[in-house]
Amino acid sequence: MKYKILLPLVALFIISSATAQKKKLTAYAITSSQQGQFVWTDVKLIDLTTGEVLQQVYENNKSQYQVYDARQGKIIQVKNANGAITDNSRLPFSTFSAACAYDKKHNRLYYTPMFVNELRYIDLAAPSPKIYYFNGEALSKATNLNDEAKHMTRMVIAVDGNGYALSNDGNHLVKFTTGRNPVITDLGALQDDPSNDKISVHNRCTSWGGDMIAAADGSLYLVSANHSIFNIDVNNRSAKYLGGIDGLPARYTSNGAVVGDNGKLIVSSANSIEGYYEVDMKSWKATKVKSNGTVFNTSDLANGNIAFENETRAETRPLVTRPYSSSRISMYPNPVSEGMFRVSFDSEELGRYDIQLLDITGRVLVQKPVAIANRGQVVQVELNTHVSKGVYFVKVLGTNKKSVFADKIIVE
Repeated sequence: MKYKILLPLVALFIISSATAQKKKLTAYAITSSQQGQFVWTDVKLIDLTTGEVLQQVYENNKSQYQVYDARQGKIIQVKNANGAITDNSRLPFSTFSAACAYDKKHNRLYYTPMFVNELRYIDLAAPSPKIYYFNGEALSKATNLNDEAKHMTRMVIAVDGNGYALSNDGNHLVKFTTGRNPVITDLGALQDDPSNDKISVHNRCTSWGGDMIAAADGSLYLVSANHSIFNIDVNNRSAKYLGGIDGLPARYTSNGAVVGDNGKLIVSSANSIEGYYEVDMKSWKATKVKSNGTVFNTSDLANGNIAFENETRAETRPLVTRPYSSSRISMYPNPVSEGMFRVSFDSEELGRYDIQLLDITGRVLVQKPVAIANRGQVVQVELNTHVSKGVYFVKVLGTNKKSVFADKIIVE
């Protein structure tokens, strides 16, 4: 009787294991209509484990799409009454694109065309492509759109829900919100960390092109086309050179980058169809992903995964997740816009505590010792002048300096 029960269970285990092994790792890719072409006008959903195209999201040679104004929702006519195209820049991808970012929350693929200083997105929930333009709004403060240095070639949605785009030369880091009434802001130029020495984030040979991914601590990782890795502190607009990817072929440019489900980096190339590569983000060593033959070369990838999302070393990498959250302590308002926030000790034990405000590197910017004498006591914490707009973390330390509460806070 026991064997009769065990056999179905074993069979179920084998089926489950086989299904898990066949799990797809997907990403949206800006590609050409055919493998080996260098015309970045199509968007495909690709299985990065096999190179298989799962969905044709947008095909430039087909006209079954509609363009809308992202602010007003009105239809934008890209052709005149006679059906003729009068301005190629008004077509969704006619000037090519090398920067896209997947917004999981709203199921959108943001992108910007080269030579066109404008933010656009595809509504991925629509049965046929619906594309929205932030019509007439400059994405960056760049003026000469023919200058390759000013082209936006890196884009990502960060853990704060905002999008970030970066020009080739690193002089325009643009932030755009993705909720209602989006705001587009050119934050200015990145600054090299003092440790960068001769490897500057502005250097054409080492640092142009590539892609960005988001990390759980709020920072961004820049993967340049020439395999260089920089960590970007968005609050300070600083870029720290971490090294280069080891193991990629010399002529393999790393143009697209996403995070896999296993936490490793996956990179694609605009000039190679030999395959994708998986990169360990601690050693920065690359190994080729086995695929069925050749793959589409791509100018950019996006899938919305976050680097170090399952990182457990909260004491050295303050995560956006809530490793010490407590229903006995609450914090408000969030976001903060008036230079202060409050912490309510709803039912925590009475005694002495320390309230800390930390930046994304773990540096303590504000520390306030408090004595809690009554349940429900509310403590007001003032922000000092060094706290600019951005994402921070609030911790409450109890006895023995152990964390009893931690949460993300946004300063507007």
